[in-house]
Amino acid sequence: MKLLPALLILAACKNDCVHMCQRMDRWVTECGYSWEATFEDEGWESIDDCYDDHWEAEDSAKKTCKQQAGQWDRKECY
Repeated sequence: MKLLPALLILAACKNDCVHMCQRMDRWVTECGYSWEATFEDEGWESIDDCYDDHWEAEDSAKKTCKQQAGQWDRKECY
């Protein structure tokens, strides 16, 4: 079980979509929201669902994720 977090950290360095999921998770946590309510359309209940959807993203999707990751850093709680 100690290996999984290390693998996620290494993968996040190379996968912009995984990095985006982590930024989304930070925003959800800081704003006091739930994954279920915030990402109802996607059907995500946790960061793990975001990881599952983006783990093996194509290069074109990774570019989009990189842009969206920055947006999550600037997004304010509403």
